[in-house]
Amino acid sequence: MEQNLMKKFLKTVVISAFIALFSLNIAYSEEALALPVGEFEFVKMFSGKDSGFVREKLGEPAEIVKRENESGTVEFWIYKNIVKVGNTDKTYKYTQVGIINNYIETLGNTNRSPK
Repeated sequence: MEQNLMKKFLKTVVISAFIALFSLNIAYSEEALALPVGEFEFVKMFSGKDSGFVREKLGEPAEIVKRENESGTVEFWIYKNIVKVGNTDKTYKYTQVGIINNYIETLGNTNRSPK
């Protein structure tokens, strides 16, 4: 009897945790992004997302640079002063989002001109 009760309790806890995490993920994706954003938060938020998500959260890039390679066209979307350097209030001058086949493949921050 106690084993069945324990199984039901654990099942309820697991389901509740899943629902809570799912709800947090939805809220996180729908909330407005306050810029500049922390470096680690930026990577966590944008890794693996599609170009629509980038435009929704960051707007239009300051510049788009296209390069051809064997796989096709790679677009580098360049934003300015949107990512904080570590845990400081300073920002990187440039953030580059590399997009291939509509999905983010690379994220990079620098103070050097990406050209």
